[in-house]
Amino acid sequence: MKLVYISPSTVPSRAANSVHVVMQCAALINKGSDVVLFARRAIPKDEDLPDTILTAYGVDLRKARIVSFYSRFQLATNLRIAVHALWDLMRRKWPDALISRNLYASFLIGFVMRRPVLFETHQLEIGFRKLLQRGTMLCPWVTTIVVSNKLKYYLEQHHGIGPARTLVLHDAAPDGIEPIPRSARRDQLIETLPGIEGHWESICGYFGHLYPGRGVEVIEEMAKAHPHVLFLLFGGNEDDVLIKKKSNRLTNLIYIGHVPHQVAQQAMRSVDVLLMPYQENVSIGVAGHDTARWMSPMKMFEYMASGVPIISSNLPVLREILIDGVNALLVSPNNVTAWNKALDRLLTDKDFANSLSACAHHDYSTHHTWSHRARCLLDAAKEL
Repeated sequence: MKLVYISPSTVPSRAANSVHVVMQCAALINKGSDVVLFARRAIPKDEDLPDTILTAYGVDLRKARIVSFYSRFQLATNLRIAVHALWDLMRRKWPDALISRNLYASFLIGFVMRRPVLFETHQLEIGFRKLLQRGTMLCPWVTTIVVSNKLKYYLEQHHGIGPARTLVLHDAAPDGIEPIPRSARRDQLIETLPGIEGHWESICGYFGHLYPGRGVEVIEEMAKAHPHVLFLLFGGNEDDVLIKKKSNRLTNLIYIGHVPHQVAQQAMRSVDVLLMPYQENVSIGVAGHDTARWMSPMKMFEYMASGVPIISSNLPVLREILIDGVNALLVSPNNVTAWNKALDRLLTDKDFANSLSACAHHDYSTHHTWSHRARCLLDAAKEL
């Protein structure tokens, strides 16, 4: 299948939409699709992009045709990608299927040109963009892809009417992730992060941004209550990490900052407990955007793939995937006492911890890989 993917993304980038797009395109290629990706590139030389993507994300897009432009300015990136894509598409044979996470391209192709498109949206648009989102999703030849049942519900509430055609596809994690045996985790972590030494009873990991609503304050309180447990926090932009490091007075809490995707996955598999303390309002670093009600975090699926037990906030949207006491422990988002009790239970009941992690890994490998998601996209594309 000749498939075009129009992104809203800059590659390479730490943004979640960039990671999603690259991982999904790689999985589509592995399914045998001939993929063309449209994006903005963050490096000057076009010929360097495939190798840079391989280094940044650990996936190979060298079989794809990547149509990109370089700009040092972020202004109107989505619109510029859309124009770039349409100019290229009009000069070539139309593809067998078109997937777009780019709102402007989706509207122009679906609503204006009346062409079939798989329109993937991860948020509720406002202002002028709300009109574009509404017009696109109401086209009967457009399939609107959402990352959770909650997002489908809120789209209907937001617009007063639901999409003409909807497909719910949660996010995913890379294929083939295998757990590290418990006995080998500590050595593996030290090999991955040579500076991490000490005779800690256990090590907890957090992976993600440090934006408001991510629950970092909960982890700080957990560290105070567990002086013999090491807490490692991966991710965050440089300014946020620097602020946290300057204010941190705990010797058992370390802000690692950003590491390459492959290093993060290795470290994720090497700790003893993984923490996901999302609060009831979650920022994605963009003013006015709160995703707590409908998010489908890629981190959750990578956690599930790691083979390490998970403690997560008990949010309705996360319960679409996580089941308390089956594949994770779910606790009230801001109840620090509950978080401490959940951690104590996992540290003392190893059999229970092993049961949670085994079930989570099974759910990941069966339903939540990028390969599985690619297969669902291709099936939907054939129906357009």
